Amino acid sequence: MSHPRLRKSLSFVLLLLVIALIAEDVILLRQNHRLKNELPLPSALAVHREEPLHDIGGIGFDGRFHTVGVPTSSADHLLIFTFAPRCPECTLSQPLDVALSAQAKKLGWRTVWISRGNPEETRAFCEGSGVPPEETLVNPPYSTYLRLGLAAVPQIVAVGENGKVDEVWLGRLTDESAKSVAQFLSDHPVQASNSAPAVSR
Repeated sequence: MSHPRLRKSLSFVLLLLVIALIAEDVILLRQNHRLKNELPLPSALAVHREEPLHDIGGIGFDGRFHTVGVPTSSADHLLIFTFAPRCPECTLSQPLDVALSAQAKKLGWRTVWISRGNPEETRAFCEGSGVPPEETLVNPPYSTYLRLGLAAVPQIVAVGENGKVDEVWLGRLTDESAKSVAQFLSDHPVQASNSAPAVSR
């Protein structure tokens, strides 16, 4: 006699728990929707012109942490490419990014690639896309993640004198936007020869 009553009681309790969980999920979804509409986008989603950059870094394929020196004079320019190995837009943008990186280096710019992915995925991405592994850093610390807007990839950040951001190109490059980057690079050649690597070793 007691078993049917016990089963009935347990079924009732389980039903109440399920209803409570569903109600909680509905409340959370409504709160998230409200916050998404009311709150501004976090700064991690954008890098702005004239913003100074510093303390940029990440892990090299040698397993060590490396810093990226930002320009300190007009004789130094830095071009930063941010990407994620699993990002389809990054894959589509890579041929143009690689070509722009080569152009930048010919004009005396330093270049660095910063991935928000892990070393294994990033290495495979580099090998398949022509991104130079020796210029690539992975797993950037939180400060770098925020400063480079790694929540939104792909992205190209041009850094000029005193480490200030001169220009930002966010999103997958098109032929038109790639021409804009190329023109910017041509208009801003490095004034003096600079052989210093972008990434400190």
